[in-house]
Amino acid sequence: MKKAPAFRLPRLNRLRAFDGVRVAGAMSGAASRLHLTQPAITRSIRSLEHELRVTLFKRAAGGSFLTNEGRLFGRRTGRFFAQLNAAVADVLGSDAGGDNVERLTRKISDSHIQVLLAIAETGNFRRAARTLGIAEPTLHRAARALERLLGVALYRMLAGGMGLSPAGAELARRFAVAAVEIKAGLDELALQRGSAATSMTIGILVLAPKRLLSSAAEKVLESHPQAQLRLREASYAQLVREMRSGTIDVIFGALRAPPPFDDLQEEALFEDPYSVVCRRNHPLARGGRPRRADLRAYDWIFPTAALPRRTVLDDLIGKWRLSTRVQIETDSLGAVISLLAVSDRLSLLPRGYVFGEDRSSQLKILDVPVPHVRRMVGLTTRRDWLPTALHADFIERLREVSQQHRAAAGAKTKRPGKARPS
Repeated sequence: MKKAPAFRLPRLNRLRAFDGVRVAGAMSGAASRLHLTQPAITRSIRSLEHELRVTLFKRAAGGSFLTNEGRLFGRRTGRFFAQLNAAVADVLGSDAGGDNVERLTRKISDSHIQVLLAIAETGNFRRAARTLGIAEPTLHRAARALERLLGVALYRMLAGGMGLSPAGAELARRFAVAAVEIKAGLDELALQRGSAATSMTIGILVLAPKRLLSSAAEKVLESHPQAQLRLREASYAQLVREMRSGTIDVIFGALRAPPPFDDLQEEALFEDPYSVVCRRNHPLARGGRPRRADLRAYDWIFPTAALPRRTVLDDLIGKWRLSTRVQIETDSLGAVISLLAVSDRLSLLPRGYVFGEDRSSQLKILDVPVPHVRRMVGLTTRRDWLPTALHADFIERLREVSQQHRAAAGAKTKRPGKARPS
């Protein structure tokens, strides 16, 4: 898949001028608040309108009034600067005061943000300079200028060279999330014009029922034919890191309830319990409901220790006195499916994965309830996330297909099983 072009913020002086007029309602008020001349404010806004190819204000004798496009984009610039202020306030800690934070945030430049984000992305000064196409001393000056402005140590020496300190890494993360607001604003303007593609990036956990996601995606693309959906499969820890840095918009898959960070929130879509799974023609699949004792004759395909399924399986083996022999251990879902197909081994998989991926021709879910903490599949997002129309449409379509899946899974569960004699 072709890599998406890197997103670049419009010039900060233009965004500040626009937001200043949005708040003040007049060029003169914004000029006074930002300590600039009124002609400078006017030039910045005209440059921004030319860059965005929209009219943001209607000028009249009583002031400057937002157009529909201006209100749409203004909502995002307001959130952008609020998040910049919050990021600076957090990095300053006890030294933060409302006026002090506003004063410092107004002094942050395009190069400050660009350099900090490049260091965060590449890992050190040398690679960041190469990525930006500038000399390392030039990058060094901009990086140190931001550090002096805030009075906080943002960098430290690492094994690969000069990189970010914990405070610098957190500030970069917060700046990246703030920049997502402007990207969303540009997408909303494009969506309203119907003249350019908008995008959404979705993180997918390995065991998530991807057919449901695919159905939702196709429905969304029918109504947003110019949109681009980027699907990113990775571990939960990796996807959370990327979402908290603004790289992805939502995560679909098993919820953690509660999520590991306070700035995340979860929405449950359906329950998806673990089930004992075997190949379709397995000896245990030929009769009715197997007893727990029937499982003792078979070995298991073990998930690796880091996976939640491993804890459930270890607990099951201890309580039911099943085979403890560990011959195969894997974190590869493809390997699990292949190994089940050519052996009499058993494994644990989510019920929704088998039904949702239509693997009934390969796999058989044994009618043996597995006791474990309730497992829900749903969406994880940033707590302060404001979806675009594309995002909101995708989530609504996913809710619809999840509801249909829940109804279908409930019907399958209610089918009576034929009990085998003890």
